[in-house]
Amino acid sequence: MFKLRESKVDDLETIRTINEDAIPAVNTVSTEELLWYYEKSLYFKVSVDEKDKVCGFLLVLPTGLNYESLNYKWFSKNFLDFVYIDRIVIKNEFRGMGIGKSLYLDLEQYVGKDIKRIACEFNIKPENPISKSFHLGLEYKRVGTQLTELGTKEVSLMIKEVND
Repeated sequence: MFKLRESKVDDLETIRTINEDAIPAVNTVSTEELLWYYEKSLYFKVSVDEKDKVCGFLLVLPTGLNYESLNYKWFSKNFLDFVYIDRIVIKNEFRGMGIGKSLYLDLEQYVGKDIKRIACEFNIKPENPISKSFHLGLEYKRVGTQLTELGTKEVSLMIKEVND
């Protein structure tokens, strides 16, 4: 059915297409930016079907990067030990099949005992009820909110404690 594997440079154009199809739930990303993410990521896995076609991806960054994201900066200012989920996107036709959950659980296993918490955010303006339900179901807790993009967006800043 579906399996997880490390992303490859050859996947980046497909990943970009999947990302762009998910706007406004995620921000747009250029091919050059994706290459930067690929080089800097702590975890960048894809879910693929039996023909190795990418169905979705999870991109996670370590702490300590010079990264201009307001949300990443917020977590960096408020927490010392975390990894940051920059984005997860599953192609429309594969949503609701457990791919996102399997990526998140794989991430938790990947960070093991080395990392205390996983950080992420989702839009609350415009509202993203699917992401809200998904994250609450995986026991992520709200630790703050933040306006972004000149107040046109608001995000719920979430943390999951994985090692106390």
